[in-house]
Amino acid sequence: MLVHSSLSSFGWVEGGAEAVIDALREAIGPDGTLVMSAITITAEFVAAHVRAAIRGEINREYPIFDVEKTPTWAGHIAETFRNMPHVARSWHPSHSVTALGPKAEELLADHHVRPSCGQDSPYERITRLEEGRVLLLGVTHESSTTIHAFEELAGAEYVVHPQTCRIPFRTPEGERLATTTLHIYHIARELGRLESRYIDAGAETVTVIGRAPVRLCRAKPMREITLEAIRKSPYILLTPAGLKTWEKMKASGEYLEPHGA
Repeated sequence: MLVHSSLSSFGWVEGGAEAVIDALREAIGPDGTLVMSAITITAEFVAAHVRAAIRGEINREYPIFDVEKTPTWAGHIAETFRNMPHVARSWHPSHSVTALGPKAEELLADHHVRPSCGQDSPYERITRLEEGRVLLLGVTHESSTTIHAFEELAGAEYVVHPQTCRIPFRTPEGERLATTTLHIYHIARELGRLESRYIDAGAETVTVIGRAPVRLCRAKPMREITLEAIRKSPYILLTPAGLKTWEKMKASGEYLEPHGA
C-alpha cells in the first residue's frame, strides 16, 4: 500500500506520526508492505542535471542526494517513516520511495536505472498488483505521485525531459550513478480530474477520520481508468494555463523555465 499523507490535516493526533504509522502497519498486517514517497525533486535540481545532460556532462556541483541522509519533503509522516528501523529506500535521486514489508525489496529494486515514476519504477510496480492500494490520508490526488506514473505510462509528452540524465548519488555502499529521466516543471495540472470516474467504478472509496478526508484507491483499476482517459484525451489532466504553458515550451524547445500562463 502506497501512502501519501498530511499529519496536520487530522488535527491533534495522540502519538503523532508514529501512531499513524503503527495504525497503518496494523491495518495491512504482517503480509502487507507499507510504501511511502520519499520524494526530493526541486526545479533547481532538474535544471542542474538536465543542463548537464544537454552538454553531455555529469553535474557534481549540485548537492548530491544521499540515500540515508537526504530528507523528503513529502510530509512529517513520510519523513518519520523514512527514519524508522528496517525501512528501505530506493536509490532514485529525485523520486525515491521507502518501504517496509515482504515486498519491499522487490518494489524498490533498481529504481536508479528506471524512470522516475514510469515503467518498472516502484510507483508503477504497485499498480500491477491485484492487492495494490494507494491511500491518501488527508490529501487529494494532487499529492499523488501515482498519477504521474500513469502520465508516464500513457506517454504524455509534457511529463519528462527528453534527455537521459546521469546523476551521482550516495549510498551506504558508496557513490553510484543514476541513469534516469527527470520531470518537466511548471506545467499546471488537475490531478484529481478523474476522481469521479474512480469512485463510479468502485476503484476509490472516500471517508473521513477526524478532520481528514481519506481516499483508498485500488491501484490496478485506477491505472486502467487513467491510462484510457489520457490516451483518448492526451491533455485531460492539464489546466488551461498548464496547456498554454506546455504549448509555449514545446514551440520553443525550452522546457526548463516557465513561459507564463
